[in-house]
Amino acid sequence: MPGIRDRPVLLTGATGFVGGALALVLEADGVPLRCASRRPDDARRAAPERTWVGLDLDQPDTIGPALEGCSAAIFLVHSMGDGPDYVDKERRSAEAFARAAEAAGIERVVYLGGVRPQGEPSRHLLSRLETGRILRNGAVPCVEIRAGMIIGAGSESWRIVRDLAMRLPLQLLPSWLQSRSQPIAIDDICVALAYALEMPLPAGSLWLDAPGPETLSAQDILRRVGSLAGIRPVQLPIPILSPGLSSWWLRLITRADFAIARELVHGLSHDLLAADDGVWRRLPDHERMTFDEAARRALAAEADTLRQRDRLFEGVVRRLMGGRIVGGRTES
Repeated sequence: MPGIRDRPVLLTGATGFVGGALALVLEADGVPLRCASRRPDDARRAAPERTWVGLDLDQPDTIGPALEGCSAAIFLVHSMGDGPDYVDKERRSAEAFARAAEAAGIERVVYLGGVRPQGEPSRHLLSRLETGRILRNGAVPCVEIRAGMIIGAGSESWRIVRDLAMRLPLQLLPSWLQSRSQPIAIDDICVALAYALEMPLPAGSLWLDAPGPETLSAQDILRRVGSLAGIRPVQLPIPILSPGLSSWWLRLITRADFAIARELVHGLSHDLLAADDGVWRRLPDHERMTFDEAARRALAAEADTLRQRDRLFEGVVRRLMGGRIVGGRTES
């Protein structure tokens, strides 16, 4: 996009999983960034080398000053963990952001949304799709990148499958675990978002899927992660346990934020498959990372933390299993 590097790009959600990774990519590429946070003083202490500005979407009067003087904005904010009324909050936030972007003379908005499912969208996915629709219908051109599960250390969806794969030697598999998706590495999502910031956009707003290179069921994902960790759990299909009931069971197993985990699990009721190769058709030379490589990197990045946090949990499991193999080790 002409002039994109002449003025700062506002990066919302800069302290989050995707935002933190994307900031590194854009900084390395020489894109001038203005990073936004609800707690800019805390963010500044953690990363003083960056330019920080306060922005709280629950306070619309903070949006305009954050956008002032920027050429573009990247919208990475969601409110799943903010209570039962998060759908209304996300709609109001998107509307306020679209208005403020127009008033500030922003040239482009980039939004990371979710893949449209094959069946009825869950509340979470419907809200992501609605946010994308609102931003694309605004006066400022918007590129929406739609992705499924993002694989990387710090991703809530990754944390759920990682904990299930590594902490359960016996896995009861409800039917919804047969739903298929196309997980994507965080590295590849950063490539897609960076491209969306500067790609030619002659026809105004649009959305593009960003699928990973493999189509896997949730059961496949659990098996592959377990194998990478040296674990071979027993998997037993079970015809009961809806996504709603399963989310309560997950509360006992995973360290993921429960409110977010519950919404993510509901989104697995149907296949989450891209309509086509989307953004990758425009980037034919980019080779996407395989699921195993993305998962291997995530596990390596979390290795020390996982060992410390799982010590007590694994000790309990070993005693319950009477010395069976857990986590690739044999205990007597």
